[in-house]
Amino acid sequence: MNINKKILTVSVICLVCSYNLFSQNNYNSFVTQDTINVRNDTNDWSLIFYTPHNSHLCFTTTRPDTNNDKIIFSVAGAFTGQNLRDVVGNYIEQGVVKENKTDKETGFCVMYDNKVVIKPLNDSMNYYFNKAQQKKGYYFQQMMLLNDGKTVPCTIFRCQKPTFRRALAIYNGKAMVVETKNRMNVEDFAWAMQKIGIKYAIYLDMGSWSDGFLRNKDNEVISIGHLKQNTRYQSNWIEYRQL
Repeated sequence: MNINKKILTVSVICLVCSYNLFSQNNYNSFVTQDTINVRNDTNDWSLIFYTPHNSHLCFTTTRPDTNNDKIIFSVAGAFTGQNLRDVVGNYIEQGVVKENKTDKETGFCVMYDNKVVIKPLNDSMNYYFNKAQQKKGYYFQQMMLLNDGKTVPCTIFRCQKPTFRRALAIYNGKAMVVETKNRMNVEDFAWAMQKIGIKYAIYLDMGSWSDGFLRNKDNEVISIGHLKQNTRYQSNWIEYRQL
């Protein structure tokens, strides 16, 4: 009788452990949100960091579904063309190449084998483009903001008023999304990221295309972004997906 009780107790403990492990596995892919303040002589800026956990980065032309719990983060990626349909610049989606007209883009981002590489277009682009194709990975073009810790001129926004900005950045060896809490010009945005210690950063479509969402550790969907008038015209997105 005592032996049976012991067996039953052990079985219950194992069942509880299995349930807890299953629950943790369901929610171990999520995004955390932190704010870092940057100060210079005359201005104080706040940057929001979206850090993914247990996920991999993708590029997609399929509008994201917030009901798909495999997607833990989504924001616009490359620019959308003036026809409000096409992605600006060449891209690769799951190894499939699509050639589009490039405008003034100066950098690229490539994703394959859980790696994320951000480089200027004139630095090993053909090599990484072929790698993404071979590995059934992802690739898109955008404006380079930081390269090896140095700011890269981004002249396309020079005549525009300050607005909300967003970038994909490599920080402490990890790819994450950085967003301004307030309106900034692009030079100040790049400088603020440089001040924090970010080495590589590439712009993400923003302004009135800023709609996005994240999934937190409680599996809740949180909407992000400020100006969203052109959201319905978005043609492409970057997504962090569960491993």
